Amino acid sequence: MSEKENIQLAEQAIAALNARDIDRYLQRIDESYIGESETAPGPIRGPEGVRQNFNMLLTAFPDLHLEIEQILATADHVVTRVRITGTQRGSFAGIAPTNKSVSWRGCTVSEVRNGKVVRSRVYADNASVFQQLGVLATTKAAAAR
Repeated sequence: MSEKENIQLAEQAIAALNARDIDRYLQRIDESYIGESETAPGPIRGPEGVRQNFNMLLTAFPDLHLEIEQILATADHVVTRVRITGTQRGSFAGIAPTNKSVSWRGCTVSEVRNGKVVRSRVYADNASVFQQLGVLATTKAAAAR
């Protein structure tokens, strides 16, 4: 795919997530897909694994919203940097609901083949999320800023 097509793929995927249209999102995921994320209990495999992962996120953060900050693409990769917001109303990473609103940044590096994502890795500021949820203490140096 061209760089422009990969950028459109990423934009459409984010729009589908924000619209809670998981089926439309999954149309962009290959059957051989393998995903990685620190908050997933293991590799995310195939469209069904992606569905389970997003159902977990949307249960934890029913108002989850992703705002695109930057997209970079080549013929076979796309990097999407986003700001994520949501209110934790369900269990997340073993943390009971806090009803706290959080905001963090994330970045996904995806490999694309034949118009579908075959592999991706999510990098996110999870320490910030855990601090905002009140389960990770802020260091004195960070608190002094």
